[in-house]
Amino acid sequence: MAQVSVVAPVRPPAPKLVKVAAYARVSTNTVEQFASLSAQVSYYSRLIQSTPGWAYVGVFTDEGVTGTSTKSRQGFADLMEAARGGGVDIVLCKSISRLARNTVDLLATVRELKDLGVAVRFERERIDTLSADGELLLTLLASFAQEESRSLSQNVKWAIRNRYKSGGTNSFVVYGYQWTDGEFTIVEEEAEIVRLLFVNFLDGISPEKTATMLNAEGKRSRGGGRFYGSVFRRMLENERYKGCQMLQKMYRPTIQARTRAFNDGELPRYWVDNALPAIIDEEMFDAVQAEIAHRREMGPAATPSKNTGVFTGRIYCQACGKNYQRKTRTRATMPDYKFWRCWSACTGNGNPCGGHNIRETLLEHACADVLGTQSFDPAVVAEHIVMIEAFEHQLTFHLTDGTMTPVGLTSEGRLA
Repeated sequence: MAQVSVVAPVRPPAPKLVKVAAYARVSTNTVEQFASLSAQVSYYSRLIQSTPGWAYVGVFTDEGVTGTSTKSRQGFADLMEAARGGGVDIVLCKSISRLARNTVDLLATVRELKDLGVAVRFERERIDTLSADGELLLTLLASFAQEESRSLSQNVKWAIRNRYKSGGTNSFVVYGYQWTDGEFTIVEEEAEIVRLLFVNFLDGISPEKTATMLNAEGKRSRGGGRFYGSVFRRMLENERYKGCQMLQKMYRPTIQARTRAFNDGELPRYWVDNALPAIIDEEMFDAVQAEIAHRREMGPAATPSKNTGVFTGRIYCQACGKNYQRKTRTRATMPDYKFWRCWSACTGNGNPCGGHNIRETLLEHACADVLGTQSFDPAVVAEHIVMIEAFEHQLTFHLTDGTMTPVGLTSEGRLA
């Protein structure tokens, strides 16, 4: 007799959910753009969560950043990190220009995602990058997007340069001033620091020392940070403090250039008198510029406030014409010692001049011999030695009476 058994139905495995994310970006901080971004986020959130078979990963956003480069976009970086970790299967994007307007960056991004098995779907262009003709269409459309960005950049540049022609500025943040109602006004608390900086400089107090003094007093910059001598040095040469402006001092050579270049005649420059109220009178400003030029010509020894020593600014490399700088050799089991090295050998590019490192004690002995003193006397050196020229096999001492005295060196840089 036949036996009958019940066969349980074989249930197919549950379909694997597709992990879907979206990317949205706006390039400016305007209210209208933020509203657009909010609308994109809401739209993609509803779309992904309401589509059967899709698992919502998230909407990655960037606010107020340019699309000409994928760098410096945190939302984009987070999206790529999620994709590399296997957390994304599909990326939705409104259009190609929202992801990137640079063809090279766009294709590199799409190809990396394609290698990871991640599709990018651009709604406006109706492109799926995993389809057969997706990359060909992407290449063509991305080229148009890059041209659109270049055209937009040219329009912006045209507007800025026309503003320059009429004396209008494109930079509104200057320490000592605030921009209100279309004009610069003096911030007196900051202006006092600017005046102190200029007065101190003419009195022989370096910008670094002025910064140290202000920091010690608890004074802070506009952003709440410390003052720095390097910033003060740039302020000393800012013509705005005497009420004038040089417009278009710098420019961006190409749309993709990361940094601006100095305008050495590639584009017109415009000088504007009485562009803003002066904090420093013209006589003091010009005196500071003359002193800056003098100090650059004389080297570090021209700054009285620095504890430079008698050799600072006096030792020159015959091979490259640069000054020698004082260094300290630190040793674990022996005393430290001072020596002098050509500036070119202090830049981390080897020793292109081939000059010796000269011990300070050697220089002191040589000076005593040349000047006929019993011992090294910095005051006598300062009075009688104008310059010490460093050659491969000798040091030449230039004296104030016009004579030159050579002192031989061994191949190791010791006195011969």
